[in-house]
Amino acid sequence: MAESSSDSDHFRSRDRLSRWAARSIHREIRSRPTVDVTEKVNTITSTLQDTSRNLRQVDQMLGRYREYSNGQAGAIEHLKESLEQSIGQLRSQRLLRNSGGRSVSVTSLSASDLDGTTVTESHRYPPTSPLKDYEDQQGSKRIRSRTGVRFLRETEDMGQLHAFHQSLRDLSSEQVRLGDDFNRELARRSRSDAQTKRALEKLTEKLSETQKQESASDRVERRLQEIEREMRTERELVERRQDQLGLISLQLQEALKKQEAKADENDGEMKNKLRQTETEKSQLEQELELSRRLLNQSEGSRETLLRQVEELRTQLMKAEGDRKGLQHQVSQISKPQSHHQDEQGKDWRFRRGLEWEKEDLEKQMSDLRGQLSVSAVASELEEVKRCMERKDKEKAHLAAQVENLTHELENKEKQQLKMLDQLKEIQNHFETCEARHKHADLQISELTQHAEDATKQAEQYLLEFQQSETLRQEAEKRREELKLKAQDSIRQWKLKHKKLERALEKQTDTLDQLTDKNNQILKEKDELKSQLYAALQQIENLRKELNDVITKRALQEEELHRKEQKLSDVQAHQTDLELEIKDSLDTIRRLESELKKQNKIQSQMKVEKTHLEEEIAELQKSQAKDKAQLLEMQEAIKDLSAIRADLANKLAEEQRARKEVLKNLSDLKTQAESRDEETATIITQLKLERDVHRRELDDLTSSLQSVKTKHEQNIQELMKHFKKEKSEAENHIKTLKEKHISDEEEHLRRMEEARLQLKDQLLCLETEQESILGVIGKQIDAACKTFSRDSMEKLKVFSSVPDINYDPHRWLAESKTKLQWLCEELKDRENREKSLRHQLMMCRQQLRNMTENKESELQCLFEQIERQEQLLEEIHREKRDLLEETQRKDEEMESLQDRVNVLEMSTRVALDHLESVPEKLSLLEDFKDLRDSHSFSERIDGRYSKYRVSGECLQQRRGDFKSRIKNFKDDRPFGESSHAYGLDHSSSSWQDHSRFLSSPRFSHLNSFTKRTVTPDSSLIKEDAAGLPMEASLQSKKEDYESKNSKMCGQSHFSNQNLDL
Repeated sequence: MAESSSDSDHFRSRDRLSRWAARSIHREIRSRPTVDVTEKVNTITSTLQDTSRNLRQVDQMLGRYREYSNGQAGAIEHLKESLEQSIGQLRSQRLLRNSGGRSVSVTSLSASDLDGTTVTESHRYPPTSPLKDYEDQQGSKRIRSRTGVRFLRETEDMGQLHAFHQSLRDLSSEQVRLGDDFNRELARRSRSDAQTKRALEKLTEKLSETQKQESASDRVERRLQEIEREMRTERELVERRQDQLGLISLQLQEALKKQEAKADENDGEMKNKLRQTETEKSQLEQELELSRRLLNQSEGSRETLLRQVEELRTQLMKAEGDRKGLQHQVSQISKPQSHHQDEQGKDWRFRRGLEWEKEDLEKQMSDLRGQLSVSAVASELEEVKRCMERKDKEKAHLAAQVENLTHELENKEKQQLKMLDQLKEIQNHFETCEARHKHADLQISELTQHAEDATKQAEQYLLEFQQSETLRQEAEKRREELKLKAQDSIRQWKLKHKKLERALEKQTDTLDQLTDKNNQILKEKDELKSQLYAALQQIENLRKELNDVITKRALQEEELHRKEQKLSDVQAHQTDLELEIKDSLDTIRRLESELKKQNKIQSQMKVEKTHLEEEIAELQKSQAKDKAQLLEMQEAIKDLSAIRADLANKLAEEQRARKEVLKNLSDLKTQAESRDEETATIITQLKLERDVHRRELDDLTSSLQSVKTKHEQNIQELMKHFKKEKSEAENHIKTLKEKHISDEEEHLRRMEEARLQLKDQLLCLETEQESILGVIGKQIDAACKTFSRDSMEKLKVFSSVPDINYDPHRWLAESKTKLQWLCEELKDRENREKSLRHQLMMCRQQLRNMTENKESELQCLFEQIERQEQLLEEIHREKRDLLEETQRKDEEMESLQDRVNVLEMSTRVALDHLESVPEKLSLLEDFKDLRDSHSFSERIDGRYSKYRVSGECLQQRRGDFKSRIKNFKDDRPFGESSHAYGLDHSSSSWQDHSRFLSSPRFSHLNSFTKRTVTPDSSLIKEDAAGLPMEASLQSKKEDYESKNSKMCGQSHFSNQNLDL
């Protein structure tokens, strides 16, 4: 990490230096020598190599991040697959449970179920049924006496009904308790979800505030420094999480497999039980419907029987009154005996009818008693029916609760599906980010290829430039050699004028060659400058592209930061899912314990079911008997109705007979004595019949008592059998409790082992956290040390104490202060950079001004050179005139020499003759002309020597100027003082050069054209030799001017680029 940060700092510093060097090269390339240009090109190549190396490092970092992102994507896909599998398993379980029947409630274990007390002791809802006293449930069950008629098997049936009612009430109370537990758990989960949401909102607010406070540049720099650190930590965390997730997924798969097996077994058992209960329920409903019909029929028959009994009582009362009246009449009419035999026959018939009526009434009374017993049984059946209706209502309530629970489970599944959709969206976003990363990688690779191509081109340019430097050095050597030769020729010319003329001719030739070579070199130099400008433009374009890439990189890092936040949110969500999975495992365990309890309850229900089945069989038998009795009763009722019709007919006949008796009172009086005897005999017979009936009643009562005793014996035997079954059930419950306790102990042992493992993991995480915090602190200290090279005293103020690592709050405070200090240092450095940039801008402006001044001075120089060329042209013209005059004068001299010879001869003659005075005067004029021509030639020679001296002075000044420029470019440093000194020095040198140009020597040259000259023979010869050179000089001048115009245009274009 430190190496990467140092490399990035080195890259930045080198980038800044390379920019400054490129700009300085771009602006001072005209004034600096070629050695500095090579150095700058070398620095450019080194910076390009550094950029290529840094880009490779960035490529490596991006490759690592890509691998990490691929690993994260695989882990997310694995989690998604595991979650989808778990959701599918939960759906299958829910569908199986729903297909099994909604009447069975899926209960969950609550906190109250983990206590040692049982349901009947601690959390049992009291029943509301008034049918039985439930205070002493486990002791002996007392049979409370009831008002009304008791029948056979009343106590057994009622006890079974009460037990069944109690079991149903227990089930309803447990259902209510489970509903409360579900509500509590839902409230707890909603609270935990709200707390987690609040915590996440707070974290997002804090993160948004920190993001607002931090600037983009600081974040980019910090992220560039912290990428590798975060990658390492995240890799370790991802590896650990993957291991943990793998273990958790294996555990979940094993638990789900076990749960599926258990659920399949339980579902099979529950389905079988539900089928049995449904069949039993349908049978009970059919029996209840039959019993309802019978009860309705019995109620109607009961009312009819009561009415018939009342009518029979009234008839008996009437019959007794008639009998008393008849007895009174018989006592009164006993005296007459005439009609004694007829009255005896009638009385015997009447008594026989009364006996038959008594027998019929007794039968009707017995039938009515049976019907009353049946009606009591029907009332009890009505109570049972009401209990069954209540139970049906409770079952409907339980089914509604089960449906609510299923709706809640469906809502949870919908939430899980929504979470899966969110995970899919996050994955899609992550894939898009990966595509963007790949696109950025491709761009970076293309940029690296461009940079490599630029480096290759720069190397090629360097080779070409080195070749041009070698050529330039050779040209300089040749120049030096030519200078030496020129100096030797000048020395020889001083000795001899003719040798100097030849040396001048050679020098002019060499100067022509040198000018050609200089022009070629200038052309090559211009080409190299144009190539360098193009290379610099390419480098600037590459830098712009690199800046764009860096900005894109910053944006991508911001996006990565956001994605990391999203990943942290996903990880928090994943932790929440893990907690929910743990809660689901706890609920599964609770459900398993509750399933065990339900299995126990079902075993008890099975026992009770067997009892109920026996009772139902007995009830069916009793119902069959009751049905038979009801059929007999119906037949008896039919017989009674027929007897009643007969009795009505008889009563009508008796009324008729009464009328006849009133008519035949007289006959009856006669037969009274015979009837008294017959009545006495009938009374004795009735007494005998009463005794027989009493004996029969005693026999019936004794048989009833024997039946009751047998019934009580059967009840005692059933109680003994029930007690035995109860003891067996208690033993079975004890064994199940022991098994459950052993299972709970094993579960506790496993939980302790898991807790120890979690403690070890927590210790490892704490140690890792401490190490990570230590590494972070070391890196922060290293960053502070790197930034505090100039201000070590500030760093000592808040340097870490060795004991501060044990206090995390102090460590956090110190890290915050260090980070704040780093931010301040960065701001100071940015301010310094701004000031340096401002200084650079000022220097650039100064350099622009200098370049403008240099261009203006160069233009002045070119103008002066043009003037000098014009002077040279005028001098050549004067030389031509002089050549013509010298030719004329040579002719005149020849003619004069001839004349002189003639005159000598004539002087010899004139000496003799004094008369020849006018000839002497003409000779004197000729001599004067000769003297004037010689003086004119001497003047021309003097002026030509002065011009040569001025040319030598110009060459010396030019060499001094070049040496000063070299010293200025070699001795100029990169600082501000060096810039100022170079500017002053260059300005002074230019001022000296302008003074030199405005010196009296150039004024002498300007004034030299105004003078007139006389011809000389030597100058005429010199001009004759310089005539062919004049045309070549003019052509060279035109080429030089065209090149100068091109150079001025290129310099103007480069200045515009620099300004841009």
